[in-house]
Order: sequence, then structure tokens, then C-alpha cells
Amino acid sequence: MRTSLRKVFFIAILATMLAPSLHAADKRLLAYYEFSDQWNTPPYTAANIPYNELTHIIHSNIAPGAKADGSLWIPDGFLEPALLKNAHAAGVKVLVCVSGDPQLFVAIVGDSNARATFAANLQKFVQSVGYDGVDFDWEVPNNKAQAENFVLLLQQLRRLLPSPKYQISAAVSSTPFSWGVYDFPGMTPVLDFYNVMTYDFHGPWTNHSGHNSPLYLSPEDPGQEGSVKSSIDDFLTEFKVPAEKLNLGAAFYGYIFNVANLWDFCVCTGDATSVTFAQVQPLVNNGTWTRNFDALAQAPYLVHDSRAAFITYDDEASTARKTTYVIKDRDLGGIFMWELSQDYNGTSQNLMTAMYKAFARASGQ
Repeated sequence: MRTSLRKVFFIAILATMLAPSLHAADKRLLAYYEFSDQWNTPPYTAANIPYNELTHIIHSNIAPGAKADGSLWIPDGFLEPALLKNAHAAGVKVLVCVSGDPQLFVAIVGDSNARATFAANLQKFVQSVGYDGVDFDWEVPNNKAQAENFVLLLQQLRRLLPSPKYQISAAVSSTPFSWGVYDFPGMTPVLDFYNVMTYDFHGPWTNHSGHNSPLYLSPEDPGQEGSVKSSIDDFLTEFKVPAEKLNLGAAFYGYIFNVANLWDFCVCTGDATSVTFAQVQPLVNNGTWTRNFDALAQAPYLVHDSRAAFITYDDEASTARKTTYVIKDRDLGGIFMWELSQDYNGTSQNLMTAMYKAFARASGQ
């Protein structure tokens, strides 16, 4: 009897020890890879992707055909045979991203014939090329009818691309119902995961400078625009999305504002432009720009030493901190970045390396 109890106790202990690693195996480190990166300076192609640091790649993007009849538009040069070959050899899943004019999505999902044709064409494309599923980047459904029609499309596509062989995901707003309307009860049972766009909290559309992708919402933000934490809280509590179906977004880019400092008011339209991390990295403490750190938001930024200029961006430390928070502290399903090539300087990818190392530590890999 005592021996049996010891065996049961040992098995229970062993199961407890193994549980974290088994759970960690389900975590996702996902990258959006834009097909036009092939023509960047320096070029970034399928040959540059660090497949061993990823679980998923989303290949961006194809689009609805201009007639809104359910046809697809495939850009010239979109297909890279090496992408799927290399990814699958490394055990990485590749989803094709469907994006484009929001009004085309509105027209297609609102028409039963176009919706059926669209789903069938996506199925044919995915299976003929060898993708592992579809990601939708519709920015954004704007009312209840559009949200419900989007669910009908997702349901139709799921019947054609059954789980678990194929995965379906959707990029969604970081602040639903402030920007974007979604039927979460309808979407969640169909989707494998959401990619929550927790960036662009400040940019050319705001009336003041601020952080692009802060971990925490600063009480000093004049617009209280949001943060990674506030988005997570909303998705878990208000929208009732399971934690394991949430991927949170990190930014490999930022914005430069023609203002002197953080939270300065401006007419930002036309004055604020995007910059990649590869462009920002050489500026950090270079004698012209000075790095600062907002401890409230846990976000770095640069200010120019002699003129009115402010840059919001993420560096290696903030990217690692965000990854740890999402994967370990909040135990979400995954993290992703927009966009994979934007930290590539021709030889290295510092943000990608920092993200992967933090992900490996946080998920126990």
C-alpha cells in the first residue's frame, strides 16, 4: 500500500514538472513577412529568415480582386518557393495573409455568392501552393453587420480548410469598438488565434507625440491611447477571448515627430513619419540624438539635441521585456511582430534575436 502511494505521489510530481514544458510547447512566436521585402535596401528574402527562431510565418499579402466578385489578386513576385520549403523543413507553419481595400471586404462578405467564391478561391490557393492556412488583415470591419458577415466568411472557409490541418487567424485592432467592430463570440470558435495589433497607439493621426507600442499606459499620455497591457486586459475580461488564442504584437518600427519631446502637442498629420528599427539603431546616443526611457510606459524614445524632433521606437530591452510579459507574466498564446525585415541592417536582426531569446526563456524552451 505504501509503495503504491509512493508511486502515485511520484507520478503526480513528475506530471507537475512536465506540465510547464508541455504547455510551453504550444506557445507561438509568429512573424509577418512582407513579400516586397525582397526589393528592400538591403534586400530581405526567404534566405534571410531565421526559421529556427519562429513557430509561424504569415506571408503578406494577397488581396481581394478589384471587382469584389470573390476573385484573388496575387502580386507579381509574391510566391517564393524557398519560403515554404525552408519553413516546413524547420517545422514552421506558413499562413498566407489576405489584406487590401476595406471596401472590397465589405462588398464580398455582404454577398453570399461572392463570399462563397472568395472562400473557394482561398482554399484552392492555399492547397495548390502548400500554405498551412489563412490570416485575415481586414482593417477594419466598422459595424455589426460587417462583423457578422465576416464570421460567415470565416465559417465558410473553415469548412473548406478544416482544423487541425489548416489554421485560420485574424489581425484585429488593439482597441476594438473604438477602432473596429468584431463579433468575438462568433469568431473565437472558428479562429485558431488572433493577432492583436498592439502598436500604432501614436502616429500621424494623433494630436500629440507618444509611444508607438508602450507596454503600460502612462497616466501622462494626454489621449490615454492604450498599451499592450490595457489591450490584454480588454481582450481577456471584456471580450472573453481565451488567453491561448491571443498573440500580441510588437513593433519593429517607430515614428519620428517634429516636436521637441514626449507628449508634445502637434499637427502631426504630415509631420510624423514611420521609421524602421534598422534606421533608428544608428541614431541612438550618436551625439545628435539622446536616448531616454519612460519608466511609466516602459518604453524608450529619442530626442534630438539641437532641433525639435522626437522618435518613438522599441529597442532590444523593451522588445525582450514585452515578450516576457506576454508569454510568461500573462501566459498568452504567443507574440508576433510587424514586420520581420524592419530590424535587418544587412548582417543582423537585433530585435528578432532579443525577442527569440526572451521567448525561449519565458516559455522554458
